Amino acid sequence: MFLQQLINGLAQGSLFALIAISFSLVWGLLKMVNFALGEVYMLGAYAGWLVVMHVTPNLAVALAAGFVAGWAAGWLIEKVAFKAMRGVPHIASLVCTIGFSFFLKEMATWMFGAETKAMPSYYAKTAFTIAEANVSWLQLLMVGIAVTMMILLQVLFYRTRIGLATRAVALDFRTASLMGMKVDKITSLAFSLSGALAGFVGVLAAIYYNAVNPSMGFVAGLKGFTAAVFGGITSIPGAILGGYLLGGIENLSVQFVSSGYRDFVSYLILIIFLLFRPNGILGKKTKL
Repeated sequence: MFLQQLINGLAQGSLFALIAISFSLVWGLLKMVNFALGEVYMLGAYAGWLVVMHVTPNLAVALAAGFVAGWAAGWLIEKVAFKAMRGVPHIASLVCTIGFSFFLKEMATWMFGAETKAMPSYYAKTAFTIAEANVSWLQLLMVGIAVTMMILLQVLFYRTRIGLATRAVALDFRTASLMGMKVDKITSLAFSLSGALAGFVGVLAAIYYNAVNPSMGFVAGLKGFTAAVFGGITSIPGAILGGYLLGGIENLSVQFVSSGYRDFVSYLILIIFLLFRPNGILGKKTKL
């Protein structure tokens, strides 16, 4: 079962890595954490569920719906919690994102009810078996999608003018503004992309766990934040590494300890790294 847990950890780590990147995108620009990302993930999951249940069972359309819903939520959060509050202490914007998370959760509860909705299975059949460990087509798809998204983000940030402008703003917000860069648009784009990524992952997670509910974003957001801190929230490669390591560690804890302690292990990692290595494995020191 050891190999099976590693395979499960790889699939789950793909989800954690993508959520961690969502946190890194916002932190890279403003050195702030958007704690509403977990609920944006939940919102994307519901968007995908609505499409699958009431429009079309096409998985690509469901993923696109989650992406669009997350993009819209990320854009709105940036306008309300960050742009409208520019110049105030950072703690005010941080509290505002927490308020947004409660608002989105309560809105989902009001619209869909508190009970868990079933999400149809996709590609659940076994693709192949290695030493009695089964690898499903869905797990292969999840890892493939995650790797593709990571590559596309690297190309966006390191091979395009938009990416160059984004890195310039992240390096020095004021200097970039003085040199004529459209800082507001770049910030809005980063928030929207961060939200879109979270919404997209929400659909993948709903399919993987076959469930959607208003509370699903809380734990997912904490796991994504833990992965980002673990690998280095200032580094996208670090966030990716943190996501896969966290997924692997969680699933191995199920094998060697107990399934009831998997969340405990995640939070313990977060506490340890915040205390002894707050910059993470690949992160760099930054001035707030």
